[in-house]
Amino acid sequence: MRNEELLRKKLVSACHVLAKEGHADGVLGHLSARIAPDRFLMKPRGFGLEEVSSEDMVIMDLECQKIEGKHKPHNEIPIHSEIYRVRPDVNCVVHTHPFYSIAFAATGEELKPVSHEGCFFWPGVPHFTELTDLIITKDQGKLLAQCLGDRRAVFMRAHGIVVVGQSIEEATFLAICLEKAAQIQLMVMNQKKYFYTNDEEASVKQKRILNQNLILEQWKYYLRKWGEPIIEG
Repeated sequence: MRNEELLRKKLVSACHVLAKEGHADGVLGHLSARIAPDRFLMKPRGFGLEEVSSEDMVIMDLECQKIEGKHKPHNEIPIHSEIYRVRPDVNCVVHTHPFYSIAFAATGEELKPVSHEGCFFWPGVPHFTELTDLIITKDQGKLLAQCLGDRRAVFMRAHGIVVVGQSIEEATFLAICLEKAAQIQLMVMNQKKYFYTNDEEASVKQKRILNQNLILEQWKYYLRKWGEPIIEG
């Protein structure tokens, strides 16, 4: 199977899995996967995460120009293009509007390692507060990419989240984990005092638990759970 074909199939499965794991929002939200240093596959506009197919995907370049595809792209291409431009380690970008993450972003609080999932994002998830509107210009995309920095995710106030990974599998798993971490912390935040893992142990836990074996095992679990095809490679 050609690399692009494999990535198309994986990106479709990632869209379907995230839709069923609480990230669906009508036709909103989009994922992308890098297929070359300056090009990426992206979910098209007008389709829900749960209904896209590999043939629906569009190919974009870093100048936000459509190279290939029969459908229109989302307006927020700069989210993806500007992150890919400055993060050569990133091969997948997820932007969704999950319920608990949006609620957590509204608090402005720092995400703590209250759970294993919280440890995965140590030393923290920045909050993007420059604007709450759509990211539709190159300059806006640059601001978001700067806010993300070298982290795995960013909360977008009154908007949603962006999660990145070295692979489709990693970004998908981390997007699910971020929503769970936000939900758990929201549940305890009204307490006068609550426990969370200290920085030193959070770093150790992250290295011990968040590894490629776990990511791939979790990926295959979600594929089985939601009846998606197991794709090797």
